[in-house]
Order: sequence, then structure tokens, then C-alpha cells
Amino acid sequence: MKYLTIFISALLFICGLFGLTLSVVKIIKAVTLSIQHQGHPGYYLVEAIDSILLSIVIFIMSGGIYKLFVGNENTFSESLVFSKLTSFKELKVMLWEALLLTLTVWCVLGFYFNPEDSISYEKLVVPATILMLALGLRFITNKK
Repeated sequence: MKYLTIFISALLFICGLFGLTLSVVKIIKAVTLSIQHQGHPGYYLVEAIDSILLSIVIFIMSGGIYKLFVGNENTFSESLVFSKLTSFKELKVMLWEALLLTLTVWCVLGFYFNPEDSISYEKLVVPATILMLALGLRFITNKK
């Protein structure tokens, strides 16, 4: 089971690196468009930020799974993110917070780049979902 967990954690880490690579490509494209005064470089920058946030979520999942299932209390002791991680619930809350941030950026990206669309109930599903996830997180973290 230990080696399966290491394998899964390594695959998640590779996926996070792939996401960061895609983000760097988007940043380079934005800089190139900005230098050439063509297109919309801001679109690629915001997409790069969204990709970086999603990569961070994947890195948190990879490191958290490794620490909880393979490592011990000294694993990642210098890391601010993982040093106090002791239970699966704490990993879940950490991932929940990171996903809320990523969803918020993704939602703002949708509203920013499609302002001509009229606001319909379909477009308000994501903000309502973000609100429900935030309320659920608040209820879970306040219960002791």
C-alpha cells in the first residue's frame, strides 16, 4: 500500500508540474502579444493565474497524501503548508480552501471576458456553488 501511495503522489506531482508548464507557456504568449501589441494579453495572464492556482491544488493534494499515508510527523517539517498537517480532515479543509480560491478566479474570469452576455440563471450557478461551498467550509471549520 505504501508504494501505491508513493506512485499516486508522484503522478499527482507530475500533473502539477505539467499544469505549471502550461501556465508558463500562457505567460510567455501574453508577454509576446503585449510586446507585439496584438490580441488580448490579459486573457492569457488571467488564464495562467487560474492554471497556477489549479496546479497548487494538485501539489497540495500530492504532498498531503504523501505526508498522511507515507511520511511521519517530521516529513515536510520546514514547510509552512504541510508542517501541521496531521489528519485527512485537515488536508480536506486545505484543499477546500484552495479550490474555493480557484473557483472564484475561474468565475471572475468568465464574467470578465464575457461581459456582453446577459446574466442568466445558468451563469449564476457557479457563484451560488462557491457560496454554498464557502458556507459548508465555515460550518465544518467552526465545529470542534
